[in-house]
Amino acid sequence: MRLGYLISESFDIARRALAANRMRSALALLGIVIGVGTVIGMVALINGFQRSFQENIQAFGNNTLYIRRIRPGIQFNDGVPDSLKARKAFTIGDAEAILDQAPAVAAVSVFKFAFNDFKISRGDRQTKTTFVYGTNDQLLRTHGYELARGRFFTQQEVARNANVIVLGKDTRETLFGDASGLGRTVHLNGVPLTVIGEFEAKGKFLGNNFDEVACIPYPLIDKYWGPPSDAPPWFPKRGELFLDAVAVSPEQNDAAITQIAEVLRVRRHLPSNKSNDFVVFSDDAFISMYNTITGGIFALMFLISSISLVVGGIGVMNIMLVAVTERTREIGVRKALGAPRRAILLQFLLEALLLTALGGALGISLGAGVSWLVHAVSPLPTFVSGWSVVVGLGVSSLIGVFFGLYPAMRASRLDPVESLRYE
Repeated sequence: MRLGYLISESFDIARRALAANRMRSALALLGIVIGVGTVIGMVALINGFQRSFQENIQAFGNNTLYIRRIRPGIQFNDGVPDSLKARKAFTIGDAEAILDQAPAVAAVSVFKFAFNDFKISRGDRQTKTTFVYGTNDQLLRTHGYELARGRFFTQQEVARNANVIVLGKDTRETLFGDASGLGRTVHLNGVPLTVIGEFEAKGKFLGNNFDEVACIPYPLIDKYWGPPSDAPPWFPKRGELFLDAVAVSPEQNDAAITQIAEVLRVRRHLPSNKSNDFVVFSDDAFISMYNTITGGIFALMFLISSISLVVGGIGVMNIMLVAVTERTREIGVRKALGAPRRAILLQFLLEALLLTALGGALGISLGAGVSWLVHAVSPLPTFVSGWSVVVGLGVSSLIGVFFGLYPAMRASRLDPVESLRYE
């Protein structure tokens, strides 16, 4: 009870002391406000991008497993090493073997694109550069695409190189306006194709418009638009493909990855002492790559904010030392009346803590307000997480304790007789 009364009394004295010097207190906590506000705003922006990235990955990927020669995000300072250039691409035989021999895999789609840009035309209407990719009949299962109209091409149409095409929403609107294009003929770089379906809207992601696309049977890419002889080594040649798969259930992703690797190792005759010359990864690889990029940005911004917080802390220490000097006589009176050293120490420590905690609260409000404003006036996503608020308050309070401890100890050690004589 006595300790509680001491804390309550010290808190009340600290509150009144800060209120009596509003301008000085405001200037002292300015650095804390800016530092905490910067951290909160930055974390809100990164959290918003992270949540949006994860949601879009799930929407576009549908728990997709990617089978590639090189893992995404690898940086090469001197170009692609010859060991990676020599890695074999994948074939339709690989896709069929995976589907037949990996029980945890539900579907395998192939993916191929042309070396040159594509434009689709109908009469006097023509699209801008459209991303056209060749695939098989399993794309809807591996990537979670939905059809708004019509149908997707069948396995038989893929096998006989049928000249059919499925359009993205924006591509269809460019060519046909609000009308349906089903059954109509369009020209893909001069090659006539029949429209058999239209995808549901997918939206934009990382600067790519997934509604400005078109999809055709993959053999048509090699038939009409095979890569030139000077194509880079990473570009798939005739008969070479990228592969995507989806597990029977998300819980079996790890088992599917293991089984896919086993099938491909057998097909490539890799001995047990040799590592894979391919990679199989899930959507988590893209999230990990994103976290690595944003982690560096976060570290840089945190360093900048820390400088502001330290400067603010030094300002708080300076103000508290001035307060100790100004109130030396008051300290002497309190000690003469029987106030123990811990009461003086607690009074000034609570004063510093209250000052920086208030700065932290204002900084959180500033950062949250700025993040809300950014989201309101721009397409940038923001999200203020609970943990960032707690960390902001905690860090600002710790700064108050750290930088307020020395002035508080100095006040508690003043001699009461000398203090009463102080003018």
